[in-house]
Amino acid sequence: MNDTAATPAQGEGVAPDNPFQRLRTRLLIPWVIAGTVVLMIVLGALTEVAGLALGRNLWGNPATREIVAMFAGYGALALWLLWAGRRAGIDFRRLIGRVPDGHDWLITAGLLGVTMAFSLGSWEVVAYTMSRLAPGLLTWLLEALATPPGGTFGHDLGWIVVGVLLAPVLEEVLFRGMLMSRWGVKWGIRTGIVVSAVCFGILHANAIGITVVGLVATILYLRTRTLIVPIAFHAANNAVATVAGFASGSDEPLDAAAVMHDTDGWYAFLLVIVSLPVLAWYLWRYWPERDATLPYMGDASASDPSPDEPG
Repeated sequence: MNDTAATPAQGEGVAPDNPFQRLRTRLLIPWVIAGTVVLMIVLGALTEVAGLALGRNLWGNPATREIVAMFAGYGALALWLLWAGRRAGIDFRRLIGRVPDGHDWLITAGLLGVTMAFSLGSWEVVAYTMSRLAPGLLTWLLEALATPPGGTFGHDLGWIVVGVLLAPVLEEVLFRGMLMSRWGVKWGIRTGIVVSAVCFGILHANAIGITVVGLVATILYLRTRTLIVPIAFHAANNAVATVAGFASGSDEPLDAAAVMHDTDGWYAFLLVIVSLPVLAWYLWRYWPERDATLPYMGDASASDPSPDEPG
């Protein structure tokens, strides 16, 4: 008798074959760099054509070039995700998953508040230290990261679309969905969690705070077995940061180092002292076992407990 005839189909509650054993990430960085350059040229040309049609020099506006660069970068990342994922045989619907039944969004919102408190506090502690040791570097860094004030409606809308929609979706699919899973298969799930979170953190100025955001988002993914929850978590974080950035925007030259030097940093240390034990408990409580199954490899019809309930 042919044994293969009795094998259930993948969609019948059987884990799929592991595509993350075939996923290769070596070309990610060169692909995104090259893709961003190509898309910048294409989008820049389209912007110039649109400007000529409207009788305006759109490309001459630094805010326009900034938005075009962001769309080009995330566009290149999206193309890599599709190419690498399909090449490895990843089912993106299975990777993203669905919202778990009975998920307590209110508790997740509280977790977001604690995580953001730590992120802000850790950044302020680092900035406070830099203002004394390297004030010029701090000023340059904050100027590079500041949300530009006084932008046009199109610029502000583009910033919101990138920060609140594109970045959360694409970065969660990349770091939590694909890189954590790939490195979890290669080095073990615990190592995959840490390495993917650190890589996520170092791509942001607030490396310490954003690394912790990455760790929490990964645990949310592992507990809920869906990327939808960490995407919402990430989007809410970015929405608050974007609103705060617009609210604090100023047309005055930024002398952030001088401001930080004259600010009492006790509140930043307080934020860290209060939030860190909560986050440490959360990560310790839900840290996966060494032989834990990746969400993608589990039964797609199964649902884990809420990430904020004992499992």
